[in-house]
Amino acid sequence: MMFTLEEVKKAVGGKLVSKTDTNVFATAVEVEGVSTDTRTIKKGEIFIALSGENFDGNDYLAKAIELGACAVVTNDASRVPEGAVAVIVEDTVRALGLLANHYRFKLGCKVIAVTGSVGKTSTRCMIVDVLRTGLRVHSTEKNNNNEIGMAMTILSAPEDSEVIVVEMGMRGLGQISYLTKIARPDIAIITNVGYSHIGILGSKDNILKAKMEICEGLTDGGIVAVNSDDRKLFDYCVKELPINNFIAGIQVRPDDDLPCPLVVSAYDVEETETGMRFGTSLKRMGERSEFPIPLNVGMFGDNAIRNALFAIFCAYMTGITASHETQGKIADAISNRSAMDGRGAIVETQKYFIMNDAYNASPESMANAFLNFSRKARGHRKVLALGGMLELGDVAPGLHELTGKDCAGYDFDRVFVTGDNADDFIKGAHMVNMKLEIVKCKDTEDVKRRLEDYVRDGDAILFKASHSFGFEKVAKSFIEKGNA
Repeated sequence: MMFTLEEVKKAVGGKLVSKTDTNVFATAVEVEGVSTDTRTIKKGEIFIALSGENFDGNDYLAKAIELGACAVVTNDASRVPEGAVAVIVEDTVRALGLLANHYRFKLGCKVIAVTGSVGKTSTRCMIVDVLRTGLRVHSTEKNNNNEIGMAMTILSAPEDSEVIVVEMGMRGLGQISYLTKIARPDIAIITNVGYSHIGILGSKDNILKAKMEICEGLTDGGIVAVNSDDRKLFDYCVKELPINNFIAGIQVRPDDDLPCPLVVSAYDVEETETGMRFGTSLKRMGERSEFPIPLNVGMFGDNAIRNALFAIFCAYMTGITASHETQGKIADAISNRSAMDGRGAIVETQKYFIMNDAYNASPESMANAFLNFSRKARGHRKVLALGGMLELGDVAPGLHELTGKDCAGYDFDRVFVTGDNADDFIKGAHMVNMKLEIVKCKDTEDVKRRLEDYVRDGDAILFKASHSFGFEKVAKSFIEKGNA
């Protein structure tokens, strides 16, 4: 049993309605799980009727009961089917969040929350891999980082979970504030503050404020760990956080004068054939110690190192770095963490070397992709398929121009580019390198056609664009073609 129905009613502030004579003690109904989808509902679960632009969960109340739901949560008492027990609330999405918050404290486990403009998913996955070397960890699946997905992540945690790691996305001010008050993290992590969503929020200062909302839900004595190489972010934390929450600085570029009680740093950083190798030191209240094993990550650049440092920090705070056995497993987990599909995943087909980084795009992630592709694709003819970066608002032309300049600093053989700001990208690239071959394409399908005409066996191809360009499908088609 996960809850009693009385427990659910109290947690969500609802009113009980019973349309059954067979269940006299409706509040004693045992709830074995939570569902928002009748396609996957299991017997004994409570069904919460959510609504969206194209659906109304209230249309599926009877179906949920027919499939074995023990009760339903709805905002419309008139829709409760005969034979059902229901909890009536004003807002079912809010009810879902309140129930997740109740379960979070009922479990009594630690909660770690991750946000940031770039790299939050890869950081979360690195943390999960490392913590699983010594703890029972439950985490966000796929990209479920909004008010529904994060709440369901918490509600799907097994009862024996020791740590829950959640990811918090945002598209405006107030959204992370809402999420963090559901999750109430013991540790909040901010990977960086970049240009993603600047078209919605208007400025990097507003993006910073939106990311900092994650601290509003910190438990008493909770910790915020931030990328202290981003001094604007770090200084803002020092200024704004209350005294009962302390700050940990995560830095690839060591600064011994960093004014915070806990600092995790990289040292002796070097490039290898496959990525980065470095040592890790931890300084707490002036006392310095070192993680005893050099770490290797399979990507290039500061962000790859920083992801590992955040994971080491979480391992330290949960106590698993003290074990010699676990130390080796932690180093292995960091080394083995490969890029996820769509976020820099490498696929070596029989014909082509492909880097699929087409899940999303921002100036920062474009720069990371160029760096990693240039290193990973050594020995190949290097071809880029690039789409635009969306949600940049009025600064889109200038940021595409800067991205073009960055791209032109590498020895790429040909670039195929599309999107509303393709001309700005080309302008920036040719300011740096007039000889760089750039082909402007009409749309994604045109990119695909021109690539098919140009690439040959042995080529390396980078696919990078904002999600709505659909470059994942193009990458998949070239992977299939490369293995045909």
